[in-house]
Amino acid sequence: MTIVMGILILAFALWGVGDYFSQSNSDSLAKVNGKTITYSEYSNQFATYRQNMLSQFGDQLQPDFFDSPMMRRNFLESMINSELHRQAALANGYTVTGDQIRAILSDVEIFQDADGRFDRELYAGYLAQTNQTAQSLQARIINEEAGQAVNLLFNDTAFMTPKEAKTIAVLRNQTRDFDYFLISGNQFAEDVTVSDEEISEYYNDNSDRFMTEEMVKVDYIELDAEQVAEQIDVTDQDALSYYEENKQRFEKPAQRKAAHILINDDAQAQDTLKEIQGKLAQGEPFAELAKEYSQDPGSAEQGGDLGLVSPGDMVEAFDEALFNMEEGQISEPVKTQFGYHIIYLENIKAARIPNFEEVKDDIVRELQAKQAQTLFLDKANELSGLVLDAQSGLSQAAESTNLPVKTTEFFTRSGGEGIAANPEFVKMAYSAMVKEDLLNSDVVNLSDTHIAFIHMNEIKPAELKPLDTVKETIQDTLIKEKSAQKAKELADEIKTKAKQDAVNLNALTEEFDVTLVAARDVKRSGSNHPVNVVNEVFNLTSPDKTDDTIHVVPANNDDVAVVQLLAVKSPEDSTITQVEQEAAQLERNIKTNETQLLLQALRQSADISINEDLLNQQNQF
Repeated sequence: MTIVMGILILAFALWGVGDYFSQSNSDSLAKVNGKTITYSEYSNQFATYRQNMLSQFGDQLQPDFFDSPMMRRNFLESMINSELHRQAALANGYTVTGDQIRAILSDVEIFQDADGRFDRELYAGYLAQTNQTAQSLQARIINEEAGQAVNLLFNDTAFMTPKEAKTIAVLRNQTRDFDYFLISGNQFAEDVTVSDEEISEYYNDNSDRFMTEEMVKVDYIELDAEQVAEQIDVTDQDALSYYEENKQRFEKPAQRKAAHILINDDAQAQDTLKEIQGKLAQGEPFAELAKEYSQDPGSAEQGGDLGLVSPGDMVEAFDEALFNMEEGQISEPVKTQFGYHIIYLENIKAARIPNFEEVKDDIVRELQAKQAQTLFLDKANELSGLVLDAQSGLSQAAESTNLPVKTTEFFTRSGGEGIAANPEFVKMAYSAMVKEDLLNSDVVNLSDTHIAFIHMNEIKPAELKPLDTVKETIQDTLIKEKSAQKAKELADEIKTKAKQDAVNLNALTEEFDVTLVAARDVKRSGSNHPVNVVNEVFNLTSPDKTDDTIHVVPANNDDVAVVQLLAVKSPEDSTITQVEQEAAQLERNIKTNETQLLLQALRQSADISINEDLLNQQNQF
C-alpha cells in the first residue's frame, strides 16, 4: 500500500504549507533510487542540526567542528540512510496519513499555546528561526516515522535461537590458564644508539609530522551592550522619579528568624517528640535540645538555627506553620517529607520599602540597561552598514562610530586568548570571506549582547619546524622503535628455544633472565593482565587441539609478550544462571544488530549517486 498523495497534499494545505512533493532538481546533491536529495534540503537540515548542537554544547565544540569535509559527508550519509528507511517502510506497506502528521505537530510542546492547543504563529516562528520550510520539516517527520516503522518491523522478526544464544554466552564466560613473559622495550633503551643521519632521514621522510599550525592575526571592532550601558548618563532626578513611581517593586518581604528540631519519621519518632516537648515545657533551652536531639546535620550544631527565612524558602507545610506563629512561640510538631519539625520563631523582621539611597545604584543600572537595548541595536545596525560599505578595512567604520580597532595576537584554528577564545570569532576569522577574500566579515555574534566585525591583519602559513627544534623528539621516537624491535627479537628467540627444546616457558626463566607470570582462570575482561595479551590469548586455539601453544603477541605500548596457553575452561555449573541471563541479553542485542544489517543490505542494493563537486563546495551555514 502506498501513500495517498491527495490526502497528504490536503493535510499540508490545511496547515498552510503547500505541496511537499514538488521540488527542483537544479541543485540535486544526491539521488537514492531515483529520489532526489537537494542541496537546499541538505543545507537547511545541516543548519538546524548545527543550531541544536550549539545550543546543547556551546563552547565545548571545537570552532571547526562543523566545517570538516568528513562532517559534511557523514551528515549527507545520514540523510541517505533516512531516505532508504523511508523507502523500505513504504515498500512494506507503511502509510503516513495527513492525520498522523497533524497529530505529531500538535503534540510538539513548542508549537502549543498556553492552553495546549496548536498555534500556527508559534509553528511559523519556529520554521523561521530554524531556517526550515514546512515541507522540509514534515518530510523529516515522515522519514523519522518510517525509520521507526522499519525498526519495529525488523525487531519483531529478528531472533536468535536459545541454543545459539547459550553457546555464545558460554564462550563469553569461558576462562583460560596461561603463562607469559612480559618483555619491555624500555630495558633496551640504554643500549640503543641513534645517529644524526638516522635522525635527518626520519625528519625528511616524516616532514608532515613536524609542521607548525597555520596562524592568523586579525583586526576587529566589538560592540558590547554592557559598555554601551556604561556610557548612558542617568541623573539622580531620573533615578528618584523612577523610585517614586515604582516603590512597591523594591519592597523587602517580611522575614522570620527561626530554628527547628528535626526528628526522622521512624518508630521512635512520637516518643522522642513527646520527650522533647516535655523538656521544653520545663524550660530547657531550645538550642540545647536541638543540639541533643535534632537530626538535621545542617543546623543541629548551631542549635537548630535557620537564620532569616522568607516566604517560600521552606517546604509548604513548614512555611505555612512558621508564618502563622507569634514571635517567641514554639510550634507543635509539623510533618513534612523530611520528618517532624518543632519550630521556634525567635523574632519577626517586618516587610519594608528601602529608602532611595539603598536602591539607587540598582535603579541606575536598570535604567541604563533599558536604554542600552535600543541604543545597542541602533549602533549595531549603523556599524554593520559601515563595515559592509568599506570592505578594505575597519578604520572608517571605527572612526564613524567612535569605536577602537583592536588587534589580536596570532591564533590557530583551535583558538587563542581573549576574544580569540570564542568559537564563533575563530570560525569567522578562518572563513573564506576573511582569510581568502580578505573582506570585512559579517557580524560575529559573540553573545546575545556582544558582537564583533573582523578584518584579516596577517596570515602565518604552516611551515616545517627546524630540525634542531624537533631533534630530541625524533631521537626519542627512534630509540623507542629500536628498543621495541630488540624486545621483539628477544621474544622470538625465547619462542624458538622453547619449541626446539620442547619445554614450557617456566623452564627458560633463568636462561633468559625473565620473570614468569602465571595467569589462571582469566576471563575475557576484568583481569589485571595486559588487555592486549588477554585478547590475543582468547584468539588462540585450545591446547587440546594443537601442539602450537607458544606465541609472541603485542602487549601494551611497545612491550611484547611470549605466552603459552595451558588450558581452556568452560563455565562451571555455578555460573549457569549468569550464562542464561547473558543469553537473554544476546537475544535482545540481536534485534539491534539486525536493524544495522538491514541498512547495510539496503545500501548494497540501492542506486545511490552523490554530486561530489557540489558536496565539496565551501558551505556557508
